[in-house]
Amino acid sequence: MAYKNNNISPPLLISLLLLFATTNPPAHAQIPGGLIISGKLCCTGTGTCPGPPVSGALVSLNCSSPLLGASVDVLGQNITDINGFFNITIPNVLNAVSLLPCNVVVRLPLDQTVCAVLSTANGLLIATVQSVGTLLTQALGLVQNAKVSAFLRFSI
Repeated sequence: MAYKNNNISPPLLISLLLLFATTNPPAHAQIPGGLIISGKLCCTGTGTCPGPPVSGALVSLNCSSPLLGASVDVLGQNITDINGFFNITIPNVLNAVSLLPCNVVVRLPLDQTVCAVLSTANGLLIATVQSVGTLLTQALGLVQNAKVSAFLRFSI
């Protein structure tokens, strides 16, 4: 038996359904349009907090792919603020980046005035990137939100 509603015409009903379907996609169909990684760098032997903040240090997001010959790509960089915090924002990141091994890297030595403890030898501070979910931003839309693990110090 066919349902007939005398108040809404079939073309209007179809138009409303199409409008709703295109303006409200299901949450599982939304692909993150970017990546935001945040963390803090402190003036300790490994760069891990707690400790005095390191301001003015260059922090890079490095990702590598064993499938692509293990090349390392720097996807983004930022400078730590006066409190040692940094955010690296990558717009339009491909979903495949979440499958690649990515690390946040700080090159050593740092300037003596920035952090005496990290100014004495060449090396790297490396922290892995850990997803903490998705975030809706006005600028990028839906983005993958991530933080860094504890830094580890490597001599080179």
